[in-house]
Amino acid sequence: MAFDGRTAALAIPNTLEAALTQSGIEPIDSRVLDAHKAEELRRHPAGWFYRHRVAVQIAILVLLIAVLVGVLALASEHPVVGFAAAVTLLGALIAQSALPVRGPALWQERTIHDLGTVHPLLRDSARRLRRHLPGVSFTLGELIQDRITLDPYLIAEYGGDRAVLGIWDGDMLIAPDPR
Repeated sequence: MAFDGRTAALAIPNTLEAALTQSGIEPIDSRVLDAHKAEELRRHPAGWFYRHRVAVQIAILVLLIAVLVGVLALASEHPVVGFAAAVTLLGALIAQSALPVRGPALWQERTIHDLGTVHPLLRDSARRLRRHLPGVSFTLGELIQDRITLDPYLIAEYGGDRAVLGIWDGDMLIAPDPR
């Protein structure tokens, strides 16, 4: 049988790399994603109160005991002043618990079937890839800090292979370079 254009597609192995090539998609080097993830974790650290939460709890406990002793001492001599000090202590405790505490940022990945939350350019690439490789699955990685999602990325997976398709922040495409 002579080699012709109709049999060329059959000669390409059914792999993620071949499907990316057929789809015209240039995957991002995984080291770029690793560097981006490390930089984002550095840029979004936990807040001071979170990092020192044990010391803050101990200081509040010591302060509470000291003020309670003071309130009890005042209550025996001056009941009105003791009551005012107790109300002030209660207000300080409530105010302290209302302070926002920013926790650490964590990367989370989840398999997605609906590409609606993906950046439009990456969504088109993922759909082209799915046409060439119907069994491909997609993983969405997100940096989560205090229920806020930062800088998601999209990974295509097929068999044991993974390819990073893109990283974005809101409407701005970070990688591949949008230029």
